[in-house]
Amino acid sequence: MTGKQKTVLSTSCVFLFAYILCTAKCLSDERRQKIFHDNKDKTALEIAQLVGNKYITSDPRIYSPADPLGLKDKVFRPWFYPTGVTLWSLCQLSDISQDPSYLDFVCRSFDYYLDNNKVVYKINMNRGGVMGHALLEVNNRRPNPRYKKLVRNISHYYEHEQTRLPDGSICYKNNPELRQTWIDSLFVWCPIQVKSAKLFDQPQRYEDVMRQFFNFTTRLQDPAIKLFYQGWGWGINRTTHSPGFWCRGNGWVIVAMTESLKAIPPSQPGRKKLLGLYQDFARAILKEQAPSGRWHQLMTRHDSYQETSGTAMFIYSFARGYKNGWLTEEYKEAALKGFEGLKQKIDREGNIYDTCVGCGTQNTLKDYYEREKRTNEQHAIGPVILAACAVSSLDK
Repeated sequence: MTGKQKTVLSTSCVFLFAYILCTAKCLSDERRQKIFHDNKDKTALEIAQLVGNKYITSDPRIYSPADPLGLKDKVFRPWFYPTGVTLWSLCQLSDISQDPSYLDFVCRSFDYYLDNNKVVYKINMNRGGVMGHALLEVNNRRPNPRYKKLVRNISHYYEHEQTRLPDGSICYKNNPELRQTWIDSLFVWCPIQVKSAKLFDQPQRYEDVMRQFFNFTTRLQDPAIKLFYQGWGWGINRTTHSPGFWCRGNGWVIVAMTESLKAIPPSQPGRKKLLGLYQDFARAILKEQAPSGRWHQLMTRHDSYQETSGTAMFIYSFARGYKNGWLTEEYKEAALKGFEGLKQKIDREGNIYDTCVGCGTQNTLKDYYEREKRTNEQHAIGPVILAACAVSSLDK
């Protein structure tokens, strides 16, 4: 074979290989569009049930490939904050569907944690606050002395023993995170504290929760754009905030505000100020909604990928804010538009696509751009169910 013939053969092989790859991709894209299209006409409640049913019947390791607590059980998820969000969402799904099986699963989960010494909350806030909040929500529906005692212990610890900055802001207590702050903490800490105030007759907690929002706003909210940076004092940013506006982090903040406003009595001093912050923040979020209805991994950087978990939290908060009379009709429309976009990231089997993996505070914008997105990432399950339940309740 001559050199020219070898060149022609080699070129032909390259084109053939490219054709095969292109055809495979087209078929893959076509299949994905088909399985997403199957959800097009599903109601919000049906989407919530699709995702919820998959969660409670699947091996948990498909959602938690990196199990931080070493739980390898084939039924129950690790005691960790994404689990807490999902268990809370299943409480809401049980309410709206009037199907007690979802609440049954949540109760079995907490009984397992209590019976097998899986409860952790003193290592850092992430290990207890969100799980404690979910347990509080379960106890509101099915009162249980064991549940109430644990909620009391967790909320007392966070009020009296959690490390704080001189201005009273909660922060992390262990190296290398000692005295660093990040916005995720508002969701980890505030909902259990604000809701336990009524449960245990501790009204001073309302003021403490509002102090967190006011202090974090001063430290981490951009004064012009009104979105939040993820953290302060982390990595190379030892004396300032992290770069960019991370989608899921802003989602944690708006959900924490939503839950706190529902729980704080209207007459409580400072609540009106918090409501104003909430409305300004919601307006900034709305401004960044993409034509698809979703939001981007870096919210003001529309060349970053569209991220599912943060999108779901914005939908939830907009729907709840409208329902409670805090937000106008345009936020209801944004929630509905967002939910149609969200459905395009959920297939007919209940798999959820394009969710940022667990994301500590990053050093550079490039780090956020390149943060991996994953299918069935555990941080998306609860927010998607919450969003679906909130949208379903708009017409009730």
